[in-house]
Amino acid sequence: MYAMIEEILSILGVPLIAFGVSTWIPGINRKIQARIQQRIGPSILTPGFWALFKFLAKKTKEPYSTMPKLYKFLPIVSFIAIWLILASTSITEVKAVSNLIFIVGLLKIEEMDYVIMGSLASSVMGVRMPYVDECKGSNFLNTLKMSLEQLGAVRAFKMITIGSFPFYTAMFIPFIAHKSIYLDSIVGNNFLFTIGGIFGAIAYFIGYLVLTNDYPFAIMHTKADVIEGPTLEYSGKYRAIYLSVKELLMITLGSLFATLYLGIAPEISNPITIVENFAVALIFPILSSVVSAYSPVLTYRQLYPISLYTTIIAFIGLIFALLGL
Repeated sequence: MYAMIEEILSILGVPLIAFGVSTWIPGINRKIQARIQQRIGPSILTPGFWALFKFLAKKTKEPYSTMPKLYKFLPIVSFIAIWLILASTSITEVKAVSNLIFIVGLLKIEEMDYVIMGSLASSVMGVRMPYVDECKGSNFLNTLKMSLEQLGAVRAFKMITIGSFPFYTAMFIPFIAHKSIYLDSIVGNNFLFTIGGIFGAIAYFIGYLVLTNDYPFAIMHTKADVIEGPTLEYSGKYRAIYLSVKELLMITLGSLFATLYLGIAPEISNPITIVENFAVALIFPILSSVVSAYSPVLTYRQLYPISLYTTIIAFIGLIFALLGL
């Protein structure tokens, strides 16, 4: 009975603490970027914590979508998926959910949601185009016409198939080293300070930037052309949920690194592990903000070779892990 209560507290408590911490991350990011660029920047709580309440109070606009209810529900699906990832790392003794396959599957759900979002919405800046813009003499008459959301969906799909490959390879490395797919075999073992761990950590961080859709890998929703891409139509409470998803993902991926590479799983029965795990997790958005401050948005011509070279680094780490180095 006690074990069941502890598991329930872990499933609810650890992700809830992570969610509370995650609301500070956008403010920290913006403050660091502002200081690097010699600006004052916003207050720490404004971009994250207070932004949630701001959007919850705003009027929700009905999106122009073929399936508006599904479109509005997708951020909730992503939020639940990320919540379950954190929950699975806090109950490592439950092998049915605390394993590599379960975590990878949930991450893929979160990634695929953006493809579905962009496919369901087809407006331009929230207003349906009343006519097809085909001017006489145009060079684009026979080209495939897409809305901003649909173009963002195509980019999201490319990021899933190519950009995120180094991250998943880096996720495999600690499991390969311990010859198991279960988290309980990894917890308590520091894998980072090995040759395979160092190569894997490099690939993991670059993959982290890809999965969080942050600069320089923000092509899915770059402000220069597609603005917000697949998430353009979200407003009011649905944008608040979307912002929560992005913030929670940033700390979840960092927390996952602490579990996989340092063996520190956030256990509700041992509060110090939660503090240590989230302290490591916060390093990732801080480093991400430094990279973002100096980086432009990469085009696919630049992204493909970076993804290739990072994947090679990850595979080198995988080979060292197989050799036990």
